[in-house]
Amino acid sequence: MNKYFLLLSFLFINPSTQAQSKLDNGTWHCNLQLTQTASLPFELSVTDSAGIKKLFIINGEEKIPVQSYREQGDSIFIIPSVFQTEIKAKFIDDDIGIKYLEGIFIDYARVGNYTIQFRAHNSAMIEAPEILDARPNFSGRWECHFSPGTADSSVAVGIFNQNNYSATGTFLTTTGDFRFLSGRAYDKLMTLSAFDGAHLFLFVAEIQKDSTLKGEFWSGKHSQEMWTAKRNNNFELPASDKLTFLKPGWKSLRFSFPDADSTIVSLADEKFDHKVVLVQISGSWCPNCMDETRVLIPLYKKYHKQGLEIIMLNYERKDAWSFVQQTLKHEQQVFQIPYPILFAGLTSKSSESLPMLNKIMGYPTLIIMNREGIVVKIETGINGPATGDLHEKWKDDLESYVEKLLQ
Repeated sequence: MNKYFLLLSFLFINPSTQAQSKLDNGTWHCNLQLTQTASLPFELSVTDSAGIKKLFIINGEEKIPVQSYREQGDSIFIIPSVFQTEIKAKFIDDDIGIKYLEGIFIDYARVGNYTIQFRAHNSAMIEAPEILDARPNFSGRWECHFSPGTADSSVAVGIFNQNNYSATGTFLTTTGDFRFLSGRAYDKLMTLSAFDGAHLFLFVAEIQKDSTLKGEFWSGKHSQEMWTAKRNNNFELPASDKLTFLKPGWKSLRFSFPDADSTIVSLADEKFDHKVVLVQISGSWCPNCMDETRVLIPLYKKYHKQGLEIIMLNYERKDAWSFVQQTLKHEQQVFQIPYPILFAGLTSKSSESLPMLNKIMGYPTLIIMNREGIVVKIETGINGPATGDLHEKWKDDLESYVEKLLQ
């Protein structure tokens, strides 16, 4: 599918020929090279505020503040977000004297040496040529199938919006959405991508003669699969509260896990007795979990005195205790989370840690218990901010449900 990436390369011109020893203000056009042919573009906005550099990752309508940035000689070091990742790059001269940034993106949360080539420049972008009125329009609601015809097949709802050659949208899945995607639509091709500091999503699709879509999806450099889609305004996903459930004979949860200070916290502790308890299945690597956390924090503050408790169970990709401690403390500090965060184990063994559940299908999963300690609802995934009105409805429905349990 090399032809798909002609669109991406066409939209950029060469970097500025002016020498640069510092990261100049403006928009930097960045690329992460997932494979030899698949390159994920994103923008980095750089400004000065009282002599301090402020950097933001741009994903369509989303603007993510970079956590930290420093320069050392001809090198720069960017910690993009709360995730355990980093960008290391240098200003480089090529053979004809052009300066640009070149380096690597590192994901420390993954096992092994997980690095991806990074490159950036701050020159202007070439506008795509005027598009004829007869061009395909990708806007609308699509029924999507990933890895169709295989044992790993799954379904999603694609919601795309096209404005001339610009495209935005997201995918709704049974375990959450793909957050803010943006890209280009030109001729028969559409590209959508997102980079949030840790997660690298790239979707490419070509419209077929029968008006269906056929394309590929990359998640970083470790996952690649085919996907197809057809327009279907009536297509709905399976109910999110039917995917994970208690096994026969169980009415509640039982667990005891450590927090970052090695203190064991149990659901049987007195502080949770006769309280409405939300158990948040989460992970420091999970952007949808962080979207959920941003909703649960104000919910906790509003209803805690009325009897609401929340416990976050974090599942990580590494179980080295020093890594776990640092991760939990960092997450609690960044988000100012006022309720316990516990380490529940490795993601690969999540279902073993809560044997009363059929399976943990995805992250986040929210388990809701009434004052009698009985599980009354288990929700897999959320509709995140990128889903607009669906996100607002999800928040309203959750608050209404909690209010009724507290009464």
